[in-house]
Amino acid sequence: MFNSSFRQQAAAWQQQFSRRQHGNLLQRLLAWIVLGLMLVVAAALLLFMLLLSWLVIPFVIYRYRKKMQRFADAARQQAAQHSEGQQTQTSSQQQSNGRNRVIEGEVLHKDER
Repeated sequence: MFNSSFRQQAAAWQQQFSRRQHGNLLQRLLAWIVLGLMLVVAAALLLFMLLLSWLVIPFVIYRYRKKMQRFADAARQQAAQHSEGQQTQTSSQQQSNGRNRVIEGEVLHKDER
């Protein structure tokens, strides 16, 4: 039952398609022209976007590098401030202790992975 209804529907579609194929020559020509123009416009738009991306990429990279440079400068400045704070703290501790403390040790086993 299902197979016969499918065949009837397929035959109806084929008949409808064959009727449409016998359409006017002017309609088919106009359809080909419109589709061709749409294809050319799409290709031109694609090429424009590609060229635009090639032009924009260097500016984006420049901005990213500048941002990373500012971030690195801020990190260096923060590290310098932190080390200054550590130095002043250790010097005050050294003055309070009166001598330097050094912890010595020996590596018995080092895992080489």
